[in-house]
Amino acid sequence: MALENIGDAGQKMRKIYQRRLPENPSKDYYYIIRDTSPMQSLLVEYGFIDNAQDQQKLQNNLTDYVEGVVKAIADYGGYTYIPPGMSTEKNTYTVAKGDTLSKIATMFNTTVAELKRLNNLTSDILQIGQVLFIPETKVPPTYGTYTVQKGDTLYGIARKYNLSVDELKGLNNITSNNLYIGQQLKVPRQEIIEDENYEIYTVVKGDSLWLISQKYEVSVDDLIEINDLETVNLQIGDKLKIPKKDNKKTYTVQKGDSLWSIAKDNNTTVEELKLLNSLTSNLLSIGQVLIIP
Repeated sequence: MALENIGDAGQKMRKIYQRRLPENPSKDYYYIIRDTSPMQSLLVEYGFIDNAQDQQKLQNNLTDYVEGVVKAIADYGGYTYIPPGMSTEKNTYTVAKGDTLSKIATMFNTTVAELKRLNNLTSDILQIGQVLFIPETKVPPTYGTYTVQKGDTLYGIARKYNLSVDELKGLNNITSNNLYIGQQLKVPRQEIIEDENYEIYTVVKGDSLWLISQKYEVSVDDLIEINDLETVNLQIGDKLKIPKKDNKKTYTVQKGDSLWSIAKDNNTTVEELKLLNSLTSNLLSIGQVLIIP
């Protein structure tokens, strides 16, 4: 849960493991884990300062990563998670350093216009410590990451995730319009409306459209069209609609078959077979495929 929340906050998701003490595998390798029993302990590496990308992310997003772990612990313990700045008594948010109306609006899945209306604001200027009312029906969305590809622009990415450019920049604490290939941006997870004709697949590490197409016996072109994809590149956590397989029973007509014999063998009637297969006569062709009730 902690790892997934850190991933939602934009950090690369690495792995979960327990390192055991070589001389006694029943014990943990680390004192900080081993000597806190019976208290449950968790050691979190948020990133590595000898990794240039991690260093930048830690400088910009460490609070988000830490808050992700706090939320995981609250959820694990069965407690209601209250985001930073959110009051437990009123639906309010306290402005922190670096906040903008765009960033707060994105955080709580609302709009700048709605925040300004609710708080009687006439400008976009905020003060640290200022308390804002948040629409009661709004809840913080979950986030995923988007990796910048060749040809991407802030406008194109923002449009894809139903954000303004300012909201996307505020969400990622960036001040310029320049992007670089491989840059990871925090974006709202896109909700997929459930459809009885589709199942939902969540992309995992190592996935590609081709592998998914082979697994579910659907073409790459169909996956792109069904999911309105603008690129074949996938992100871990992306959700794809997969057409459900047709579970209808079928029968291929053999030499000597008749509608009557097929109906008898499948516990149905000639009339039902003709209706189900839109047949206007009793004539059949060898190799013809019939749908069976």
